[in-house]
Formats: sequence, structure tokens, C-alpha cells
Amino acid sequence: MPKKKKSELILNFLRKNANKEFTIRKLAKIFRIKKQDYANFLITFSILEKNNKIVRKNKKYHSPPIYKKIIGTFDASALANNYSFGFVKTDEEDVKIFDRDCLNAYHNDIVEFIIIKRNYRGATGKILKVIERKNEYIIGNINKLNGKIFLIPDNPKIDNYIELIDLSVNQGEYVDKKVTVNITNWGDRTKNILPKGKVSEILGDANDPNIDFLSVLKQYDLPEDFSKYVVDESLEFHEYIDSTEIAKRKDFRNLITFTIDPITAKDFDDAISFEETSAGYKLYVHIADVSHYVEVDSPIFKEAFERGTSVYLLQNVIPMLPEKLSNNLCSLKSGSDRLTVSVIVEYDKNFNRMNRELVLSIIRSDSRLNYQQVDHLFEESENIELKQEIQEILFKMRPLANYLTQKRYDRGSLDFDLPDSEFEFDENGSPVNILRTKETESHLLIEEFMLEANQYIAELIAKKCSSAIFRIHEPPEPAKMGEFALLVRSYNYNLNFVHKNQNLALKQYLNSIKDENHHRVFDNLLLRSLMKAKYSYRNIGHFGLALKSYTHFTSPIRRFPDLIVHHLLKQYVFEWSTAKFSLQEIKTFAQRSSEMEVVAMNAERTLGNLKKNRFMKENIGKDFKALIVNFNNKNIFVELDKYPIEGFIPLSSITDDFYQFNNKKYCVVGTRKSRKFFLCQKVQVRVKKVEHKIEFELV
Repeated sequence: MPKKKKSELILNFLRKNANKEFTIRKLAKIFRIKKQDYANFLITFSILEKNNKIVRKNKKYHSPPIYKKIIGTFDASALANNYSFGFVKTDEEDVKIFDRDCLNAYHNDIVEFIIIKRNYRGATGKILKVIERKNEYIIGNINKLNGKIFLIPDNPKIDNYIELIDLSVNQGEYVDKKVTVNITNWGDRTKNILPKGKVSEILGDANDPNIDFLSVLKQYDLPEDFSKYVVDESLEFHEYIDSTEIAKRKDFRNLITFTIDPITAKDFDDAISFEETSAGYKLYVHIADVSHYVEVDSPIFKEAFERGTSVYLLQNVIPMLPEKLSNNLCSLKSGSDRLTVSVIVEYDKNFNRMNRELVLSIIRSDSRLNYQQVDHLFEESENIELKQEIQEILFKMRPLANYLTQKRYDRGSLDFDLPDSEFEFDENGSPVNILRTKETESHLLIEEFMLEANQYIAELIAKKCSSAIFRIHEPPEPAKMGEFALLVRSYNYNLNFVHKNQNLALKQYLNSIKDENHHRVFDNLLLRSLMKAKYSYRNIGHFGLALKSYTHFTSPIRRFPDLIVHHLLKQYVFEWSTAKFSLQEIKTFAQRSSEMEVVAMNAERTLGNLKKNRFMKENIGKDFKALIVNFNNKNIFVELDKYPIEGFIPLSSITDDFYQFNNKKYCVVGTRKSRKFFLCQKVQVRVKKVEHKIEFELV
């Protein structure tokens, strides 16, 4: 029987019997396949299955149901953490794709897929084909393994080595270099065939700590410089502020005003003032009027749209705006007259809000403060580095900030105890120490005042504008919350959703955690169970802040959405402009801003991980105390006590038993001796290997 005809006969038979399943032997009998033809019969079925013409389940075959083909973006974050699946993200949902159904899709590729199953946990799918590759070039280090040289990608979400081909020089000259590789063949996951590529550019020595910054720039296609048109436009602006411009604004230059920022800050978006009145108090939040300089459709505006945000890469910054604006004219430096947009909030003696007002203004900041100075003042009741009048104002501000914090907590705003990483470098740029940073009272004070301003502006543009840009945070998916509730209950925490208000239920749960190590673990797991905040034209509220309307207004130097909000205020509130943004423009602004926010976050995280890897390579073979922070079917994930560094212990490396992850009790258990590993458990680990992930072994 001809092979093509045989395939058609099999397909027609299975379609006619669509509700039945058949073993290969049963089908061989039906089609009277002779013994000598059986091997070819198996090959025919293999080809049909690979081309998604038939479906195999439990060694039985059936005709596939008619599925709707969907387009989405492949996310390999889970695969990169050794889970057996990734996701395809669409506007509607995230669909789980098991590794056997990923084809050779890699992170961020645009794929065509079908949904093959749904249950209470969500949808599971299968990738049919890769429509568009997003990783034509891969950046990484070249290592030699078993006589061959491979690229180990800097981006762990490219979850495979890349085999190098057609090397034009001696292989040894490539080893330990940071390079760019052009992918020529994406391999086959199901057959364990690695992707292949050619070296297109040698960036430098992988052991040079300064190469990390360059590799991140290349990997995320971040711009190193502004175009000549943008620079030339920025140079046309001058320091002098015309008297006619001042006459149109509220003049707050005689008001005591100051900024509070990190010591390393270079641009200053916001400044604050505070007055005690006969009725109570008056808070001023002054924000740089970037929209005065960056007009709609100007070269700088278009460049800001493309960049979307400033990117902070440890010692370096890729600014959204050229230096003349970001570090000078729009930066609220002390002693300089600056154009601003000011939110004024009046409170009574009990801090109840009485009135809010928005004005265009001019200020002159009196002092530049940093967080450490303010914290020192609050802790010691005095700080000789600060002017006496500013110390007095800060002490008057303090009760208002505390009141606003408590009010926010009471309505269900979620706060996570998640320290950040702070790096200390030597003169060569190598990390010599990595510290955990914590949010302090000074951070919280500024945060509360910025939240007051952002919340008011959100309500204002929702009321005044025909279309506007908002910062939204959608409520969590019920299935994910259900899974998280089961997880924490297995650790004797009560997460009760009998409340109609999910925020308050989660807030009560967070408040019930008293142990700092438990916060380190469970706060992070909860955060991963929530939706991600983004920008949108839809005003659907912010779940994490428990607000019905929220936007970003306070950082127009470094965030494009804030700049758009400033233009909206000029268009609709102050009516200084007759031109209005269309709904389509707002949608485009929101989408681009959300996309570039993710790019910036990933770039910042990637550079941090490269530095952590570089730091831990100096500690290979050393022992550390660590905390178990998560599991999957293959690994125990730990974070070091001494440093904010996470890595994994393969279950297969623990040889005293055969260990399996128990998803219901959320722990790892030995099958013979019943030894358990559980979340928040302290363990002793040794650094075994550092590639793009840090591998530990249990001591």
C-alpha cells in the first residue's frame, strides 16, 4: 500500500470513529498490516502525530478534535527554573505548555498554538509552529565542554546551551569570551537537539566585570546615545525662565521646599513642602513640569515614547530624556528656579482630607536630602546635617505620613516585606559585597505623599478626560488564589476568603506572619500569585493599593506615562492646549509603556544576576547557611542568609534517598526514609557550579 494512501486511510478511519481510541496493534489488525510492513506502519503514525494529524493518549490513538488556532507570546521563565512547562501569553490568559509540546519555541517567540485542555487551574495548550523569532541574536559566554564549545546565554530564559558552528579561528580563542551569536538552527527539544549558531561579534573578555553592562545593552537592545536631532533640540532650551511664564503660575519660591532621594540619585522629579495652618496642615507635592519642554510630537517626545522609561543599571543609567533636561532643566536641584506642577492637599488637625488643588507653579528647592539623613533624624531626634527649620517640618510631616500609611493598610493595601539588593564594587567594577536593603520610614514618608498626589490626579483625569492613561492592577485569578490558600494552610496559616474584600483577607494573612524568614518566603510566593500591574486606557482600579483609580504622575523625567498624564492635565484641566490625545494614541502609549517597563525590569534583573554570578564564582566550594524558599519537581530553591542570592539544589544530587516534590503538602519527601524538606527550613549548602544559574549542593 503506498505510504501517502496509507496515511489518508488511517486519517479517514480515525475521523469516522472520532469518539473511539485505538492501540497501534488494533489498527494494524484492522488494516491487515503484514509483519514485514509493521516498522513502516509505525513510522507513518510517528509522522502523523508529529504533524498533529492524530493524537496519542495512554498508548492509544484518536482523531484530534477541531481546535481554534491562537497566536501568543511564549514565556520560558518557568522552564528556565527547571519546571516542566512554560506559558504562552495572550491578552485573555496565560496558557500552560508542557515541555513536550513546546516544539523549539524560545522565550518571547510569537507562536501559533491550540488549547487542548481546561480545568479549574487554567488552560493547557500545544504549540503548533513558531511564527516569529524574537531571539535571532543571543549574548553569552563561551565555554568548552567535552571537546566542543558552547554558548551559555546570559539570559537564563534562553533555557539551552547553543552549539557553535563554522568557527573561523582556533576554538581556544573563543573560550571565556563574551560574544553575540547568530542562531542558524533552533534545534528540536523533543529530540534533545541543541540550537546552533555562528559567532557574529566578540564583545570582550567574559572575566572583565565591565563587560556585563555592555552585554545587557546588547541583549535588550538598549540605546547608548540620543540621536543628533534629540540632542540638538534639548540644547535649544535655556536656563532662563521668562517672566510671562512665571506670571501664569503660582510662585512658591519663598516656600520652604526640599527633595528626599537616594544618595546616588541624579535626577529629581519631586519635591515637597509642608505648612501648619489655623485649620490644620497643608501638604505640597511639586513635580517637575517636563511637559513644558517636551512638546507632543517633538523629537524628544518621540524618543521618550520609544524608550518608555529610564533604565537603571547599577552604576549606570540609560535615561528617557537627554541630559540637558533629565539632569538639569527638569531636575529640581536646590537653589535653582524650576517649573513644576503642584498638588496641594489640605487636612484638618486630625489629618482628615479637606481640600485638594492642582496648580502650575514655580519653585526653588532649599535643600537636597537623602533617605539616610531623614532616617537618622527620626531615630536620633536630631541631625546636625539638616537645617533646623527643615528638621521641624519633617517632624510635623511625620504624623501625617504615619496616618496615611495606617489608612492605606486599613483599606486593604498590600505591602510586601521584600528586600532589594545593594551592590558594593571595587575600583575595577567587581562586586565585593551584596547587601539586603529595607524600606525605612523615610522611604515610606515620601511614598505616602506621592501616593496622595497620584491618587488625586487619577481621580481628576478620570473625571475630566475623554480618554486617559491609568496604572492598573487587576484582581488575582481565583484558581491561583485557591492554590496559594492551600499552600499556606499546609504551613498552618489561615487565608480565609469568606470576606467579600479579597484585599482585607490577604492583608489579615500578611499581618499574621510574624517571622521575618517566613515573610521572605511567603510574601514572594504571594506576589507571584498576583497579576502584574501595567498601564491601560481602562480605569479598572489598582488591586494592590486597594484603589478604584490610580495613575503615575510623579516621575515624568523617567517614566513616559507620567509625561502623558502631565500633557493630559494641560489639555483638559488647565486647557492650555486645544489638541487632545485620541483613544488610539492613549492605547498605543499604554501598551508601549507596559512593554518597555518589562524590558527595563528584565535588563536590571539580568545585570544584577550577572553580578551575583560573578560574585559567587569567587565562592565556589564555600559553605553557606541558606533558607529554603521554593520547590519544583526537580529542585529545591534556596536563598543565602548572608547575601540576597538565590540558587537551586537538584533533587537528584541528594543521594541518601529518592526525593519527590509533594505538591499537596508543598514539601519534598524521601520515598524510603520519609525525610522532609519544607519551606523556611534552614540548610547548609555548598556552591557547586555557577553558569547562568547558581547550583548548590546540600552539605
